[in-house]
Amino acid sequence: MSFPVDTPGPVAGIWGESATQRHPLGTRMALPDGRVYRYALNGAVALSIARLCQESVVISGHGTDIVVAAAAAIGATSVTITNNTTAITANMYKDGYLLVNDEAGEGQLCKIKSHPAATATASCVLTLYDEFALTVALTIASQVGLRKSSYQDVVVNPTTPTGIPIGVCPIAVTAAYYFWLQTWGPAAVLTNGTVIRGLTVAPGATTAGSVDVYPLNSVDGSGQQPVVGWVETVGATAEFSLVFLTLAP
Repeated sequence: MSFPVDTPGPVAGIWGESATQRHPLGTRMALPDGRVYRYALNGAVALSIARLCQESVVISGHGTDIVVAAAAAIGATSVTITNNTTAITANMYKDGYLLVNDEAGEGQLCKIKSHPAATATASCVLTLYDEFALTVALTIASQVGLRKSSYQDVVVNPTTPTGIPIGVCPIAVTAAYYFWLQTWGPAAVLTNGTVIRGLTVAPGATTAGSVDVYPLNSVDGSGQQPVVGWVETVGATAEFSLVFLTLAP
């Protein structure tokens, strides 16, 4: 099966990109110095070097409350849904997740192996990995949500968050190309504002793909911000700082 796994890989491979997929998304590569990378697919817009990246945006109508079209027993490795208003393309959720968000079977999270395309309001059969078969039966009252792999169709981290930050691109990346995304350890990162050595940084509030001093007032007024990492070397605003990333070890 195509679960993400650890791979030693050549260090030189971290600095490359490819139009074709060479590893399962999320595959982990760790270097002897403690830096960690995850295999990812860039979205539709090219990435500049040393920018903070975010997971893809949840697709409208797919996040929660999708109707289950047919009951599914404990141990089932397929779930049939009735799609909502946004079309599903073939395998767009491969290696992503099926969340049972309400009613019978709620609280389960299953990993998706494959599925066909489905137009709006059409049925779609989602095939699950055997290891993630249902542990609680579903009924036609069950409601589910779909989410892509965190490492599929990544985007530059926006100033108004639409997902979680997941890593920093160590190279410039072509649109829709595969690459190694750094998630842990020392990384060069675009700096916004005046960061402080030894303290944490959060996603930049005014410059996409940057990090800023933590905490700042968040864009929604809640005061909440994700921690990206710890500052090791301070760079001036619009330049680059050395940040020890603490996103995915």
